[in-house]
This record gives sequence, C-alpha cells and structure tokens, in this order.
Amino acid sequence: MDISSNPSNQIATAPSARRAPPSEHLLTLLRAGLRISQIMPPDWATRVAARLFCTPIPSKLASRHFSPPAGVRIESLPFEQASLTLYHWPAAENAPQLLMTHGWGGWGLQLVTLAEALGAAGWAVVLIDQPAHGRSAAWRSTLPQFARALNYAAARLGRVQAVVGHSMGGAAACIAAANGLALRKLILISAPISMIQVTHEYATTFGLREKLRASMVSYLEGREGMVFERMDAIHTAPRINASTLVVHDREDAIVPYSAAQTLIENLPDAQLLETSGLGHRRVLKDPGVIHAVMQFLGPAS
Repeated sequence: MDISSNPSNQIATAPSARRAPPSEHLLTLLRAGLRISQIMPPDWATRVAARLFCTPIPSKLASRHFSPPAGVRIESLPFEQASLTLYHWPAAENAPQLLMTHGWGGWGLQLVTLAEALGAAGWAVVLIDQPAHGRSAAWRSTLPQFARALNYAAARLGRVQAVVGHSMGGAAACIAAANGLALRKLILISAPISMIQVTHEYATTFGLREKLRASMVSYLEGREGMVFERMDAIHTAPRINASTLVVHDREDAIVPYSAAQTLIENLPDAQLLETSGLGHRRVLKDPGVIHAVMQFLGPAS
C-alpha cells in the first residue's frame, strides 16, 4: 500500500512528551505554590504536586464553546468519578466503529476534520472527551484513566475495529491495546512514549526536587494501580497485535520525533508516516495525513 502521494510526507519503516506550557503568569503562580508546598510536611507536598500534575492546563472550560457539526449526536456516560462525552457521527447501522481520542489538555473535537473525512468514507466515527476534558466531568485525570476510558467506551460501543490517538491519547491507546483491547488497526499521531520522562519534565518546569518527584510518582502508581515505567512504549508496544500507523512531524515541539522512531522499533506490525513543518497539532488537519490515514484504514467493511 502506497501512502506517500503527498510529496511533503515521507514513509519509513524502521524520547517523551513535553506538555504545552501554560502562560508565563500562570506558570509563575504555580511554581510559587509548589515551592511553598516543599517546605510543608512531605505527604502534603506529595499530594499537592500530584494534584497539579493530574490537572489539565488549559482548563476544559477553554474548549466548551466548540460545537460538533450538524447531525453529530452527543452522548454522556458515567465513568468512575467523572464522565465521558462521546460524539457519534452518522453512519449505517452495522458500520465498523472508529474511536478517536485527543491528548492531554485537548478535546475530542480537535479531531473533527479527520472525523468528517472518515465518516464520509463509511466509518461509524466516535470522538471522546476524556475525563476532565471538553464536556466531560471532573477536573483531574491521568494517563491510566485515559486508557481505562478507551476500554470502557469500546466495550459500550461494541463494534470498534480501530482507534486513533493523538498525543497522550496515543499513549493511552497503546496501553489499552497492549492490555487486551482488540483492534484491527491503530493510528498513533504525535504520541509520547515515556511517562517517567514526562514527570522529569514536569519537575523541571515547576521546580520540584527529585525526592518530591519520586514521591509523587510512587503516590500516583499506588493510587492508579499501574507502574509508570511499565507504561513506556518499550513495554507496551511489543504486546500490540493491531496493524499500526505512526504519524509524527519532525518539527514537533511537544513530543520529539525520536518517540516515533522508538515506536517503530518496538511495534510488531507498523509503518511510519513522517511529515515536516506541521508541528504537534496541525498534523491533525493536513490533507496528506488524512489521505494516508484513510488509505491505511482501508474500506469501512
């Protein structure tokens, strides 16, 4: 299959996410708060650091004004101590379902351009607002919860054959697929590969001492029942049975291109769509990328 019809894209077969920074003013306030927390009792400081780490920035309120296209049905499902919002594209009754998830601090309708194209091609497209994002309830979430949400949504939908995950949503899709979510195709767009590295970058951004960072990780691992290191792509990717398309831009300033190379090295059945000049988010709307995803997925049957 040739998916290189766009000359700006290159195909190859062959480490981590940087969160988009908050505004400088907000960053200064948050740094000050965490510095103060580090002189308080250790347990209190750990909980404060974990609370901020699990809080999406910018807030979900920033995306609440976005409306889906006409004909798209919105559904809300209770989930854990939050909820999930699903956006259902019109489709034939027995059309194969395609579940799409955004990344950290994002929202489902960021993927609307791709969803429209795939819906028109016959797929029963479903976008998801993860907990604490978009129209979904709660104010905090985690990568393990993202993965659990995908498994739950897929179980409720019943006919999911493929998943598209952008950024941290891609990491969640890897975890879900490695832990038993049965898929025919998987598309990972700008996906990170290491939560441990994410915690180091968080600690650097907010001035956390290493002892507090390690304590925060242990606290979250115990609460979520999942060891952060075991969520890294070198552990999850080899267990994924679905044919996988990895899409990544060389100039991505949020998740480095090396993450895609690591995924390709560890996925049993994968190919890489490399772009240039699209960055972390514009890749979601690029006509060449959309064409390549449609070719990779094949007919909706």
